[in-house]
Amino acid sequence: MTDMGTAAHYWDASALVKLVAPDADDAPGRATVRDYFFAHGHHYSTSACIAEALSVLKRKWLRGLLSQDQYVFAVREFYRLVVSGLSVDDVPVSVQLLDAAEGLMRQHDIDFIDSVQVVTVLHGRYSVFIGDSRSLFITADRTLAKAAREEGARVWECSSEPSYT
Repeated sequence: MTDMGTAAHYWDASALVKLVAPDADDAPGRATVRDYFFAHGHHYSTSACIAEALSVLKRKWLRGLLSQDQYVFAVREFYRLVVSGLSVDDVPVSVQLLDAAEGLMRQHDIDFIDSVQVVTVLHGRYSVFIGDSRSLFITADRTLAKAAREEGARVWECSSEPSYT
């Protein structure tokens, strides 16, 4: 896989968490995805995915996967390293967005935030680019990766696939 001139790298919450979470659950692919994030530019996510990533870190702490110190550190690093390097690309809420998201939810059995993320990649600001310039959707969720691919998105499932270089 090559990243010749990707216009935009869209990050799902599962991949964003992998950038800062120190626990074993997020170990597969962690080093590769971190290297990729810091070696490339043009990073985007939806505001809902950013909030979801913070919720995942909170759940890790509440479930005892992270100590309080690790949780606080992960949140600080999330803002310092990740959020500071992201731009938000939210497709405006409309009947069309909700209909498209609902269709994806039903067809692929994925949640609303994941559905909106796929709609954003396919119909958002950078959806007009083609070929090697097409947006890359980065996720650590295999079900979401499969759904996004079936919808025509260019996808890197970063927990099990080799680096997207």
